[in-house]
Amino acid sequence: MELNQFIQIGLPVSLALIMLSLGLTIQWPDITRQLSQPRSTLVGLSAQLLLVPLLALGIIKIFQLPPALATGLMILSFCPGGVTSNWFSHMANANVPLSISLTVIASLITPFTIPALSELALQNFMDDSREVHIPLGLTMMRLFIISVIPVAIGITIRARLEVFSRHWQPLIYRVATSLFLGVIAGIIFQQWTRLPGLLAQSGMASLCMILAGMALGILIARIARLDRKDTRTIAIEVGMQNAGMALVVTQNVLHSAELSIVPVIYGLIMLIPIFLYSRYARTQPI
Repeated sequence: MELNQFIQIGLPVSLALIMLSLGLTIQWPDITRQLSQPRSTLVGLSAQLLLVPLLALGIIKIFQLPPALATGLMILSFCPGGVTSNWFSHMANANVPLSISLTVIASLITPFTIPALSELALQNFMDDSREVHIPLGLTMMRLFIISVIPVAIGITIRARLEVFSRHWQPLIYRVATSLFLGVIAGIIFQQWTRLPGLLAQSGMASLCMILAGMALGILIARIARLDRKDTRTIAIEVGMQNAGMALVVTQNVLHSAELSIVPVIYGLIMLIPIFLYSRYARTQPI
């Protein structure tokens, strides 16, 4: 199999398996209990879906990003959270059911919002001669198949076969994560000669996106007077974007290496500040 074929196939498969592993962790009593007190969920979703794209616009203006990088950053900002945020919430001794609730709800919403918003970003940042367009219906279907269906399958299996789910979920997650990392390594290999220039172009903007997102999450949570565990969760959820989902749009749908630059660089940088924050938060009292 050629490298490009591996990337095109491995990326959606790895994300679908990651979402399946998420579904296998979900216990409905935890989710329903969280949704019965919806303030923290509404605060997190509002920040993820509304404020993060505005933050991305500000970073584009500050760094004067060229059209392809600006479009890539906007597409990334439309892709909140991800399963990894649940693990970091656990590491930070934060509210894991809140983190899972935000991930599940976002995975139900974003297959419909990402294609339309991405097309809007293409219209605004790329010139009139652009050759890439979002096939809205097809993209919605792809994202639905990658995110919603695997989660639903995982939840169903967990409800009926709890012992099976507990046994196999860690293995599925490890396999999916390894495959996803292999895809990222393949993209890096493709762009290896350009990597120093790409880091110089988008590295600082990506780092600012992460740090500003975490700061925004903390600020919004404090304004909403959420407790410390919820504040930690909102900081992680708003600070982390789903680079894998953004890559599905830029790589699998648009087939654009240029638009994939920011999601790749962001994905490489993101884990370091989130990890450091989670380790620090865990040492602090609740």
